[in-house]
Amino acid sequence: SLSGVKFLENDDLDLEDGKLEKDRNKTVRSNKAVKIQNQALLSGLAYCLSSCSMILVNKFVLSGYDFNAGISLMLYQNFISVVIVSILSSMGLISREPLTWRLIKVWLPVNVIFVGMLLTSMFSLKYINVAMVTVLKNVTNVITAVGEMYLFKKHHDSRVWAALFLMIVSAVSGGITDLSFHAIGYSWQIVNCFLTASY
Repeated sequence: SLSGVKFLENDDLDLEDGKLEKDRNKTVRSNKAVKIQNQALLSGLAYCLSSCSMILVNKFVLSGYDFNAGISLMLYQNFISVVIVSILSSMGLISREPLTWRLIKVWLPVNVIFVGMLLTSMFSLKYINVAMVTVLKNVTNVITAVGEMYLFKKHHDSRVWAALFLMIVSAVSGGITDLSFHAIGYSWQIVNCFLTASY
């Protein structure tokens, strides 16, 4: 499987197939100065904090200031992310896989979908309130589950389908009671759901 961050720095090694995972873990453990006990929990909390704050800041900028350059805002945010990762990498606080043409070819389709996902999210936030965007994002889980069934032959039990059904009910009831319904915003959000599921 493809992992987001690699810790070995030898260009001759093929890390795309998931081999050398045990060696990587040993290397990481031995090179760390500070050991964090529950990295998964810390990563999850950091993701939730950054994701929620990003949505709120984008909504504030796009709606509060009647800002019409959403693509410029997204480009600026991605540029800042690249700068931060580059600085942390040069300081030795994080490791990243060297940039190769093979890596670019593998990840290019994923990045195109990701940029589409960011753009459609920006456009939908301009017209829909944050609560509705959050509720409608639950539709992505349904699309992902159906996609897993058809693409990967994965079957889900009745509890999963019950939870997904409740998500659909919440999205529909939220849409019905949304007093600020905007067809353009909802259209962008539907496209966003499909792109997010694809991603």
